[in-house]
Amino acid sequence: MNQGRRSSENLAVPQMKYHDRNPLVRYANQRFLSTIRSYLQTTQFETLLDAGCGEGVVLSDIATHNQVNLFGLDLDLERVRYAKESTQSQHLIQGDAQTLPFPSESFDLVMLLEVLEHVGEPRSVLKEAQRVTARYLLASVPNEPWWRIGNMMRLKYLRAFGNTPEHINHWTISGFRSLISQEFNIVSMRYPMLWTFVLAEKR
Repeated sequence: MNQGRRSSENLAVPQMKYHDRNPLVRYANQRFLSTIRSYLQTTQFETLLDAGCGEGVVLSDIATHNQVNLFGLDLDLERVRYAKESTQSQHLIQGDAQTLPFPSESFDLVMLLEVLEHVGEPRSVLKEAQRVTARYLLASVPNEPWWRIGNMMRLKYLRAFGNTPEHINHWTISGFRSLISQEFNIVSMRYPMLWTFVLAEKR
């Protein structure tokens, strides 16, 4: 854990992974999105915040399958602009997941998808998510060490032993379960491809 760093540097080209032509990467992205859809189909909610929404790809996918109020927040202004273009939503703002600019219990569901590996104080992000959600948290992180192994099999980031440069925190399945359990009650966990997903409920 890197508590001295507020957030990792954003090095990735916007939307790059969703336009990768590698069939394995495309399949992995499809599994990632289908896991989110599956969770949302079995979770009752009317308002959703995607904290760390990036370019809005997940929000756009949700909007095609759910008639609910969607909100997004990201630290990177350029990615917020992409998200506004792709989702046609006005509920997208620049902001920090470690100090969410929303009143307590503003949303039925808060998502932290591929966020916690990037922040210097993941516990503070969880505390903020716990504050602004009225009930649910849906979170995901890369499943280590398999994420690194997968990168090395693709001959990516070999000098860093497969670590994606922006990732400053790393969790095994048990480690992620322990982290989430500090602030939430875990409802279920899933492990599509190289990720660990957790659906949790506010205490």
